[in-house]
Amino acid sequence: MNPQPTSSKITLEEIALRKEEVLRDIRKQKQQMTNTARDLLAPLAPVASGGNAIMRTFSTGMAIFDGVMLGLKIIRKFRKFIKR
Repeated sequence: MNPQPTSSKITLEEIALRKEEVLRDIRKQKQQMTNTARDLLAPLAPVASGGNAIMRTFSTGMAIFDGVMLGLKIIRKFRKFIKR
């Protein structure tokens, strides 16, 4: 960053005010990030019936299994590509 020449002098009060403003912005962004993370990682709503709970568990397990299998396939293809 190249400082731009200014015709007026910057005072300590201006620096302090700018610092407070930036700190407020940082705190606000941190709170937004915390809220977003909390929303993403919040536990799922309780299931109304036992059948839905079993299906949700099965679906989650299959999604994890599918992700692992896809990851292994990608790793194998990548290794084959590197060996050539």
